[in-house]
Amino acid sequence: IVGCISLGVMGVDPLALFGSVSAFVLGFAFMIGAACSKYFEGLLLILVRRPFDIGDRIHVSDVNNDTSFSGSPTWFVRDVTLFATTVVFAATNEVATYSNGSLASSRIINAARSPQAVLYFNLKFPINTPYSKFKIFKAALEKFVKARPRQWLSFSAFRATRVDADAGFVEYIVVGQHRESWQNVGALLDSKAELSSFALELSKRMNMRYRAPPLPVDLSMRAAGNGGPLNDMLAQQMQAGDQFGSSDGDGANEDGSQSTYDI
Repeated sequence: IVGCISLGVMGVDPLALFGSVSAFVLGFAFMIGAACSKYFEGLLLILVRRPFDIGDRIHVSDVNNDTSFSGSPTWFVRDVTLFATTVVFAATNEVATYSNGSLASSRIINAARSPQAVLYFNLKFPINTPYSKFKIFKAALEKFVKARPRQWLSFSAFRATRVDADAGFVEYIVVGQHRESWQNVGALLDSKAELSSFALELSKRMNMRYRAPPLPVDLSMRAAGNGGPLNDMLAQQMQAGDQFGSSDGDGANEDGSQSTYDI
């Protein structure tokens, strides 16, 4: 009240001044409102949720997208502040920076907090393979996994997932649970490659290797004008051959005898 009276004495309309200041404050609030909201979301992510620590492997993706069965590409967390997170791409050593607010609404996969990784790979076999061979094949894979207890925790599954009669194959999936977490992805890939290589060699020894049937090749000539460059070239060669054959006395030899062609 005292301020309004003082402004009135000074000849300033307090209502006009209040309206101007209110308009400026309201516009400024709209301008920084979204940024402030994102900033506080980032603060809650770092201080409350804490989905990662420095040194962890993480993968950031949209919550509506499915993740890969073979593992997601990961980034190492290098530095975390109240505003941003600095990460390094594990495959190429590239450095990137995320704002913490952008991470708040994303799916964050933490490899360091994902113990005992489950690994998958698929195998194709001829469709006429007897079921008894599949039992022997599965037993050999189980024996291979159990012989390496420092790598594998268990042999989880060996089952058919797809049958394609036209292509002549049945597809099986092999599932194994490793002792390492996804943080140590190098050891996981080595063990998976070793198991898949053994499975491939075993399929060769048991005569279970699938060979795709040859694809049909269409060599028929299409309609005139739609044959493309290849058919145009063949037509030109045939025309040149007809012109050569029609010259020199309609195919007569030097001795005057007539040449005969069987088609």
